[in-house]
Amino acid sequence: MMAAFPRTNPRMNLLERAFRRLDSSIRARILLPTALLYAVTLAAMAAAAVHMYGADIERGRRERAEVFTGMVAGGVSNIMLAGRPHEVPLLLDTLPGHGNDLVVASLVSPTGNVSASSSPRLLGTVPWRDLQRFDKSTVVATPGGNETEYAIIHPIMNSESCARCHGTQSRVNGWLDLRFTRAPVLQAQAQLAKTLSLSAAAAFVVLMTITLWLLGREAVTPLQRLVTVMRRAEAGDLTVRADEGRPDELGIATRGFDATLAALRRSQAELEAFYRERMVRADRFAAVGEIATGLAHEIKNPLAGLSGALELLAEDLANDPRQAEIVGEMRHQVARLTHTMESLLSFARPARAKLRATDVNGSLEKVLFLVNQQCRGGNVTIQPRLAETLPAVLADPFQLEQVFLNICLNAIQAMAGGGTLGIATRAGDGNVVVEIEDSGPGIPSDLRAQVFKPFFTTKREGNGLGLAISARIVAEHGGHIGYRCPPSGGTIFTVTLQQARPGRQTEHAA
Repeated sequence: MMAAFPRTNPRMNLLERAFRRLDSSIRARILLPTALLYAVTLAAMAAAAVHMYGADIERGRRERAEVFTGMVAGGVSNIMLAGRPHEVPLLLDTLPGHGNDLVVASLVSPTGNVSASSSPRLLGTVPWRDLQRFDKSTVVATPGGNETEYAIIHPIMNSESCARCHGTQSRVNGWLDLRFTRAPVLQAQAQLAKTLSLSAAAAFVVLMTITLWLLGREAVTPLQRLVTVMRRAEAGDLTVRADEGRPDELGIATRGFDATLAALRRSQAELEAFYRERMVRADRFAAVGEIATGLAHEIKNPLAGLSGALELLAEDLANDPRQAEIVGEMRHQVARLTHTMESLLSFARPARAKLRATDVNGSLEKVLFLVNQQCRGGNVTIQPRLAETLPAVLADPFQLEQVFLNICLNAIQAMAGGGTLGIATRAGDGNVVVEIEDSGPGIPSDLRAQVFKPFFTTKREGNGLGLAISARIVAEHGGHIGYRCPPSGGTIFTVTLQQARPGRQTEHAA
């Protein structure tokens, strides 16, 4: 048995798309509530006008009906006082249909029965209960609840002499019951409602047209122009301008956008100039690097031969102190030149790094062992502050040791008169931080921008490649190296390395 899938209603999908399209249009989102507000306001005004007009007309007609009822009641009283009660039905029959809104005229006896009426169907009926409450002319609703009619009950009064003759205490000789129609009022209200509806519809169309024109002129069209300019700017044309001199909020927005574009143009020009300079420098460094690498290879082999010759010469002149000292200085300079050539080759053609989870504290302990040997007999005190629980980092341990050794040796050389070398480690947010601090004089402010540049050095024996190589190694490990010079003196180098994650053990060209 196949499962029955609910079928989508195409009409519902069409309505949903229509609502989404309306919701995405600022013109529709403003016009729809505005149209609803106009319609409700105009309808309320028309209804109030019709009600007030109808009430005013009905009040005037009822006043005339009450006057007419008083006149009829006077005529009936005169007929009855003249002793001609048989003429009352004739009078009542002549009353309706003479432009007085009267529909039915009846005379109710003191017992409550209709004794005379222009409508034969009412004769003998009892239309009202408790007639004694109508001691004066009263406007009431008809007994059947017919909203198109209303009744005026007027008491017919006896003279005092007639009341004494009949031996009764009541002076009421019956009640005049006149029924009036509300049809003229209802027709006038309907006609006014029709007229006001047509007028409101015309006013609604005019208001919506004016609103649509103002909305398009003051909001939608300027916004569309701004969107067009933004799209051109997004496509890469930063020379466009959106400001049209408007003093309103849209003008402020367009001027802010133009200011942003101007700032972007300046930044783009500065970046282009910066990268052009960097490309020129990179090309020069590449050419110099190739030349330096070739020269290093060409010089290294003769240096090796020269070093061997000087070693033999030193053995032959060992008995002559003055000559031995000169040969020793020559051997020292050859060794220094050989070390510079090896550093240059290492900087120009770095070895392949084997990244794996590495214990930073273990690497530092190996470096500190070598540094202790270097500081033996000196006045430098080493103060390690290694964190007990430190996560592993993703690094090549041999290259990491080279970085730490370069920084520590530079720190020791900066403390020629002695001092304190502090090494501290701590875990950061997804990384490990190593701080190496010395108590030397610090780096002069005019030289701080050149610390990591190749071949920059302030030492007579240095070649200026140690920190440059260290910075390159740390950067290729995804870390960061920096330094700061506190006002109290000394220098603090900070090396930040990424923590190792499972499955990230790799080998790549550094």
